[in-house]
Amino acid sequence: MRLCPIRLLFRAICYFCMGFCLLVSHAVRASDGQAENSLRTRVLPLVFSSDNTDVAYGLGGVSIGAGQPQGVLFGLGFKSKNQSNAVSIGAINYQLTGLSHWYFSGFLYQSDMPHYRYFDSKPPGFTLRGNDSTPAFKTLGLNDFQARIQARWILPIGAAKHRRFRLAERAIFPEQLQPPITLNPLESGISSLRFELEQRQRDFDESSDTTVSGSDVFRLQLDWDNTGSRLIPAAGGRAQLSSHWGRNHEGAGQWQLYEGALSAFIGLPDSQPWVRQQVLALNLHTTDTRNWEPGNEKNRPPEYLGARLGGLMPLRGYRESRFYDRSSWVYSAEYRLIPQWQPLAGVFDQLGYRVPWWQLAIFTARGRVAPHFSISEFHRDMKSTNGLGLRILAEGLLLRIDFAQSEEESATLVTIDQTF
Repeated sequence: MRLCPIRLLFRAICYFCMGFCLLVSHAVRASDGQAENSLRTRVLPLVFSSDNTDVAYGLGGVSIGAGQPQGVLFGLGFKSKNQSNAVSIGAINYQLTGLSHWYFSGFLYQSDMPHYRYFDSKPPGFTLRGNDSTPAFKTLGLNDFQARIQARWILPIGAAKHRRFRLAERAIFPEQLQPPITLNPLESGISSLRFELEQRQRDFDESSDTTVSGSDVFRLQLDWDNTGSRLIPAAGGRAQLSSHWGRNHEGAGQWQLYEGALSAFIGLPDSQPWVRQQVLALNLHTTDTRNWEPGNEKNRPPEYLGARLGGLMPLRGYRESRFYDRSSWVYSAEYRLIPQWQPLAGVFDQLGYRVPWWQLAIFTARGRVAPHFSISEFHRDMKSTNGLGLRILAEGLLLRIDFAQSEEESATLVTIDQTF
C-alpha cells in the first residue's frame, strides 16, 4: 500500500498526537496525587468468533482517569485462526494547560482480514446499493486503516459558563441529580464545536486485482447536548449539525456531505420499587451528499464514509453499509430501563471491576437511502429493524451489546457508548 507524502505526514501527526496525550497523562499523574488516586486500569482477555475471523484471541485494556479525571486511554488487539488481526488505540478528552475549554482526542485502527465476507460489487468501496437492491456476497481480503484526531471547543455558555464546570462531573448514576433543562442554549446544556481530521483507507484484495479506496476528511460539527448526562440522560435533547469535506485518494476527487441528528429523551415514572430509571429515547438522523455524480464515483465518498445504513448505528439489523446512496433518513426509538436488580455487581466485584448498573434496551428503527434528498421518497417503502440491547457500565465505560433482526438477517453487535 503506497502512500503519498501528505498522507504519510498526516499519519505521523496522528502518532505524535497519540504519544503526546500519553506524555500529558504521565506528567499530570506524576504531579497530581488526586489524579493518581482516581486512576482505574483494567485489562481483559478476549475470545470470540465471527464469519470474518473464525475463532480469535486478543487483549483489551482501558485506563479511566489516566492523568486527568476526564481522560481515557484504551487499546485492543486480536489475532485469529484464519490469520486475521487488528489493533486499535485511543486517547479521549485530554486538556492542555491554559486551554480550559478545549479537549483533544486521537484514535488509530489497523486491521488485516484475508477472509472477509463482503458485497459482490464493482468496484468495491463505491458501488451503490439502493433501497430495492438485493445483496450478494463474496470472500476477499480487506486491509483497513483509520486515523483520527479531534479538537473539541466547549463554548462558555450554558452549563459551561460556570468556572467550576468539569466534564468528569456529569451524572453517570441514576441517583445523581441532573440539572434542569431549558430551551435556551445560553442557559442550558453543553454547546461545543468539534474540529476533526480523519484519514481512512480500505484495500480490497481479490485473486486478480487490488482495489484501493479511501479519503482524507475534515469535519466541522456544532453540538448542543441539552441533557444532564451523556450516558443516561433523563430528560432534554441533543442537536448535532456537521459538514464533512473529503478528498479521495484515488482520482483525487472531492466531495462534501451534510449530516444532522435530533434526539429527545423523555423520562418515565420510576416510582416502582424495581426501577432505578426508565427513559424513552427518540432520534432522527439524516445525511445528504453534495456534488453527487451517480455514474461516477470520483466525486462521491466511499460507501463507508457516505450516506449509508446498517452496522453499529442506524438500522442495526443489516450488515455494515448494506444501503448506500446520495442521501439517507432514519427514525430510531429505544426504551431504556435500569432495574434495581443488579446480578452483575457481585460477579464483577470478585474480578476487580466496578459495575454499578446495567441497562436493558428495546429498540426499533425505520429508514431508507435515496438518490436525492426528498422527504416523500424517504417515507416510501422504508426498511426496518428491531431488537434487544444490553448496556453495562464497567469502570465508567459503557459496553453496548445489541441483538438486532431485519428482514434479511440477524446480527449481534458489540461496541461502546449509546447509539445516540
